[in-house]
Amino acid sequence: VDENSTLFEAILEIGIVRNRNPGGLRCPAALVVDAEHNVAGFLDFRSMLKGLEPKYGDITDSARDSGFPPGWVKSELEKYGLYQDVLEIVCRKAGDTMVKGLMSIPDEAQITDAEASISEAIYQMIATGRDYLFVKNGRALTGVISLSDVMSHLCDTVKACRM
Repeated sequence: VDENSTLFEAILEIGIVRNRNPGGLRCPAALVVDAEHNVAGFLDFRSMLKGLEPKYGDITDSARDSGFPPGWVKSELEKYGLYQDVLEIVCRKAGDTMVKGLMSIPDEAQITDAEASISEAIYQMIATGRDYLFVKNGRALTGVISLSDVMSHLCDTVKACRM
């Protein structure tokens, strides 16, 4: 997804990719690229949903403070005036929201070197609690490895074992 796209355009692109492989693994994020097609960050689906309703950020802060007692979600929606179904207004909000403002930019704990082993990536994911690592080749971010990628590799490795 281009960093200068609207959320509307990003959702359309993601839908096209998901429809190409309906039975495949579904990555809950999209890579964001800059004008030179270098990886600039990523756009996870939670951020996309928050982009459709900025007040969701207030609700998540409240959830951290008070947990989820029965009826909490409904009371929060009423408290923040979120009566309207977000899917009814998705086209307008998605067209007004820019990807660049929603994407996450990786910090050093989320970057691994292209020459690193799969063992290093696994350790880094476990130690940092991250589901994604950005792959750096020289000075440029060139891709991403996800926990799903690691699990696919693990499954293939175990399948090849002779026990």
